[in-house]
Amino acid sequence: METLKDFDFTLKYHPGKANVVADALSRKSVLACSAVMASQQELLEMFRDLHLAVRFAPGALKFGMITI
Repeated sequence: METLKDFDFTLKYHPGKANVVADALSRKSVLACSAVMASQQELLEMFRDLHLAVRFAPGALKFGMITI
């Protein structure tokens, strides 16, 4: 809570069924998530085929290609 007091914000509580946004997010289909994961896998395979190095860094995704 110490860090929250540094920000100017308003917290609104929506009880029960009034909180439709959280309810919709909690009901995301597994199929939709699987499609996103499949797309990511396809991209990684394409990068591999192009001989691109993919490195995951905190807050970033880095690509590199070395030709010798």
